[in-house]
Amino acid sequence: MRKETVLDEDYLGLQVFRFYLKCYACYSEITFKTDPKNHDYIVEGGGRRNYEPWRDINAAQEKMQQLKTIEEQGNTMKFLENKTFDSKREMDILDALDEIRNANKRNANVTVDDLFLHFYTN
Repeated sequence: MRKETVLDEDYLGLQVFRFYLKCYACYSEITFKTDPKNHDYIVEGGGRRNYEPWRDINAAQEKMQQLKTIEEQGNTMKFLENKTFDSKREMDILDALDEIRNANKRNANVTVDDLFLHFYTN
């Protein structure tokens, strides 16, 4: 593999790199470069991208958000229901985080001697 810096391109001061590699099956050269703006890469030649399920997940989430917004625009009651559901979910998440923090505090007070005593008495 070879790596080179693309001199005429950068994104917010981050360098863009181009990579050259050989296909293990046919020995043809594959070229791609980094895309720091999208945290991705761009295939320039000699190859093609495989299926990436995370792209479909992101597109589906955006579509669901658009449908939710469209549905709420004409229906104030639906907007209020969604807002209540979101608030309840946030409160549940905060409660779970609080439980985890409390468990971590309890575990932080355990000493090595306590562990040995517990292990050898059971």
